[in-house]
Amino acid sequence: MDLFEAIHSRRTIRTFTGKKIPKSDLEKIVDAGRVAPSAVNRQLWDFVVVTEREILDDILHHFSTGRKYDTREDGKFDGCSAIIAVVVGETNEYWKEDGSSATVNMLLAAKGLGWGSCWIEGGVRPHEEHFKEILGVPKEKRMLLMIALGEPVNWSPSPSKKSLSEILHWEKY
Repeated sequence: MDLFEAIHSRRTIRTFTGKKIPKSDLEKIVDAGRVAPSAVNRQLWDFVVVTEREILDDILHHFSTGRKYDTREDGKFDGCSAIIAVVVGETNEYWKEDGSSATVNMLLAAKGLGWGSCWIEGGVRPHEEHFKEILGVPKEKRMLLMIALGEPVNWSPSPSKKSLSEILHWEKY
């Protein structure tokens, strides 16, 4: 898939078919995150790929209960085949930007390989300590976010976006 096609057609997917994602595709997705830019090229990230059903169910249970940040009915990640936890070190002031940079690369890689994805951030914070415990993440690290992955039940239409002319400014605001 062409890069610009992936950028323009990528969308958030919250309901999946349950189809298993090949390990080789998961490795390609994480590798896309690995080569993302980071502050001073420190690469202070790690990625935990979860495909084991019991662990996935534990994580997804926490996202489907008490979710106040997103009340849509399709927000339960049914059929999710894998989750990638983005783990970062807070040792520099740009840890959030670094992890976000890696995440965008992984979202685009997933789309390019034909998999749906959802960037989950708000649902991670209230359960961060639990997630770190079940995934064996060291206490000094932070779990920035997770990416839910799988085959979409459907590729819903792209949400409307502002036009380029509404947000582009040349030379001055």
